[in-house]
Amino acid sequence: MSLLAGFSAQREVFLICPESNEIIRLSECVIELRGKVPASPAEELVALRDKIAADERKLNAKIDAEQAKRVQLGQQAAIKQVGAVYPFIDPNKINPADVQVLFDPVLLVAFHGASAAEPNVDVEFIAKQPGSEPEEQRIEALKKAVKSVGFKTYRVDLETGSVVVTTPAEYRPRTRKAESS
Repeated sequence: MSLLAGFSAQREVFLICPESNEIIRLSECVIELRGKVPASPAEELVALRDKIAADERKLNAKIDAEQAKRVQLGQQAAIKQVGAVYPFIDPNKINPADVQVLFDPVLLVAFHGASAAEPNVDVEFIAKQPGSEPEEQRIEALKKAVKSVGFKTYRVDLETGSVVVTTPAEYRPRTRKAESS
């Protein structure tokens, strides 16, 4: 049945009004519902999707805020832990936020100035006291390696597979604030 045939069929259907007992055509009827017009299933689905999207945005905002809070608390706890475990670290000489745990026999690496985002960063290796001759030899080997170290940055483009290698300008260590005062 086409749309035109449907309208045509409505003009042929007659009803008796329950309130006035008049005979009227179906096409002339105006149906009024008391109270609020109920939502169609499509409208209910749209409203439900909007509610889910709003709830999802609220949840994502809470998750982001909680993650930021936990990162900050974790950083603070790490700084306290480094200070508690390694009491020889003087906060006037080494900022605990610049210290990273590395490996054995080198316990920590301090990147002086990294937490302050300074352009020149000094690197200091903090090793434990060697307990044997092989440990002493490993520390001496690391000392020699650090003196002859080179620094290169490898930038790999994952799409093309190309690799660009850069070498920074000659390094000139800065004077330490704690040593100069």
